[in-house]
Amino acid sequence: MEQRNWPRSHDELQGSPIQVRVASVEHIFNPMDPTPLEDRSLNIEVADWIEEWAEDLEKDEPITIEVLVADQRLAGREDVIASGIHHHFEYREWQAGRQLSKLLREGRISLVIGVAAIFGFNGVAQVIGRSTNPFLEVLHEGLLVVGWVSMWKPMEIFLYEWWPIRRERRACRRLAEATVTFPAKPTR
Repeated sequence: MEQRNWPRSHDELQGSPIQVRVASVEHIFNPMDPTPLEDRSLNIEVADWIEEWAEDLEKDEPITIEVLVADQRLAGREDVIASGIHHHFEYREWQAGRQLSKLLREGRISLVIGVAAIFGFNGVAQVIGRSTNPFLEVLHEGLLVVGWVSMWKPMEIFLYEWWPIRRERRACRRLAEATVTFPAKPTR
């Protein structure tokens, strides 16, 4: 990708289309992909640039992507480029949805294991009870700690890990529906 104009403030980011500047149409797509241009996947750098910018935009505003091609040789390929961008982000949305489903399934399994472990370890700790014997006291406290630590993974999943995947999925959905334009020259 060519040099970009980075948004300097949150307000500037909100009021602007996502600008993708490339030297030629071929730079929009993966150069290692041997298939015809119409069937190629997006260049990972271009896709990441678009997705990162979209995640910061307001959630209810429609997205516009401006593709600025330096050599201006679009040759009627605007529809192919727009379709490629839309298909890429439809696929990314599907991937994020699958990732979220897998994570939540892992969370449910971890929660069942964690709840069983906390009851088991705390139950054994209660059977041992408090004691003046230092070994039994360490074992009692250790079992209580291990029981609570067994809940770490499900709590991490259900409290923190799913949010970024959901945000990425929403951004990809919005990008799959974005308007793609091809202005003759940069707007900034």
